[in-house]
Amino acid sequence: MDRGIQAVRPALVHLCLFSLLLNLLSFATVIYTMQVFDRVLSTRSINTLISLTVLLLLACAATALLSACRDSALRRMGIALDREVAGDLYDLVYAETLETRRLDTMHAFRDLETVRQFTASQAIAPLFDLPWIPIYVVVAFSLHVWLGLAMMAAIVVVLVLALLNEFLNRANLDRASQHAAQSQRLLDTASREAEVLHVMAMVPGFRVQWLAAHGQALGWQLAAAHLSKAIATVLKFWQQFTSFGLVALSAYLAIQGQVSGGVMFAVMFIGGACIGVVQSASSQWPVFLRARQSYGRLQALFRAAESVGPRMALPRPEGRVDVEGLAVTAPGTPHFILSQVSFSLPAGTVTAVVGPSGAGKSTLVRCLIGIWAPSLGAVRLDGSELQHWEADALGQHLGYLPQSVELLSGTIAQNIARFGPVDDAAVLAAAQLAGVHEVIQQLPRGYDTDVGEGGSALSGGQRQRIGLARAIYGDPALVVLDEPNSNLDAVGEAALAQALEVLKGRGTTCVLITHKANVLTLADYILVLKDGTVSRFGTRDEVLTPQPTPSEPKADRPAPMLRPSLAQTS
Repeated sequence: MDRGIQAVRPALVHLCLFSLLLNLLSFATVIYTMQVFDRVLSTRSINTLISLTVLLLLACAATALLSACRDSALRRMGIALDREVAGDLYDLVYAETLETRRLDTMHAFRDLETVRQFTASQAIAPLFDLPWIPIYVVVAFSLHVWLGLAMMAAIVVVLVLALLNEFLNRANLDRASQHAAQSQRLLDTASREAEVLHVMAMVPGFRVQWLAAHGQALGWQLAAAHLSKAIATVLKFWQQFTSFGLVALSAYLAIQGQVSGGVMFAVMFIGGACIGVVQSASSQWPVFLRARQSYGRLQALFRAAESVGPRMALPRPEGRVDVEGLAVTAPGTPHFILSQVSFSLPAGTVTAVVGPSGAGKSTLVRCLIGIWAPSLGAVRLDGSELQHWEADALGQHLGYLPQSVELLSGTIAQNIARFGPVDDAAVLAAAQLAGVHEVIQQLPRGYDTDVGEGGSALSGGQRQRIGLARAIYGDPALVVLDEPNSNLDAVGEAALAQALEVLKGRGTTCVLITHKANVLTLADYILVLKDGTVSRFGTRDEVLTPQPTPSEPKADRPAPMLRPSLAQTS
């Protein structure tokens, strides 16, 4: 954020200069009115009237031009701040999302939007005009002490009404915000689960929930609006009363011979300008507070990132994986999903991870590729903990195929190349290794086919095979595949088996989560998870060979492959 402030500092200087000139020019009307009543009318000089009028017109033109320049400077300041901060914020938000395992970290972008809108709008302009309030009051005192005291009293009343509005409406706005957030979460859920809601006739019931939350939000917003409107009405009355009250007071003083006739109109303009600035600033004060809170959260996020510092570059790994006493807790709870998980995988081997649902297989995958940091223990790649790597550097040596494959909007070639520079030869090699080259060639534009939002233009099997090509693109040292054959037909499974054999021959370490026993024939090692701990680990033959019971000699027991029992664990 400090770089962002540095970027907008020239615009801040320009804003201060524009505000200075605009407030100085606001006295042109006051001087013109006093001169007309005190000089022109008494001397009946037409030339003086024409000269004063020309000067006032020039001042009005300069005011309009400076106002346009200030608006332009405000817009440029907001854009400059956003451009300077947005890229770094993008990296920080996604790093925090992975580290905290929370999906609500996107509020940082809303904070940036709040700060940008505040700096680029007229909401910030009254803050530059507020320092001129004492000058207006001093001018009023210079005309007459009673006029200065009356203006100070008018300012105090406006401030009290503004604070009263903020105090009384705070609870209403907080409740409206909470119910609006609940309404938005329900809408997001309805959009995400539209098919389930439709098929199971859940739409009417869900609609009732959303309407209730939406109605509560509207109700509290309406209550806040009514209260604000009432106070705004009082403020409007007070502003008008102040202007005419100052005129009446100055007229009384003029009758007493204590001020000139021109002071009546001068004080009306001064009072209107002063009260207008105070009212504008008070009305924009909640906006300023929200922007300040957003800025504080952004600053804390950037300061926390600065404390980490850059990591030392490490050489390309060979692919040896060591998991030492790994324990991982569920987000927001002390419950351990994985506990005391330890094993080692030599480089260039294929390991299958099996176990019942809820055993912790997907959690282990996230730890192996550095998405989740261990609560206890360590995951090492060639002896270095994954957290010792820069995320971008580590990602070049990892391949990952999630259980639910999501392709990004773009072409097939861009997705396979991970949205980096597209190396045609490497893209073709990855597609051919994944056995998807012929499938891609059947599409309307081949590798240049747009996959649509989330890969919606492709079938589940096509997405999974393209996701496999993306995972093995760039010859990674470690490839982790989560249910890689869940949407594959026989041809796709044959391509997967061939790809694993080729990767193994290249020295790539492969880890795959599976529920299908036929995939185990491809594995060198098998890891069986149960209740978040390692039930069995060893070579394929060691794990699949049944263990003799103590009551029966080993020679008396047959040694078939335990595919039925494996199906039970999976």
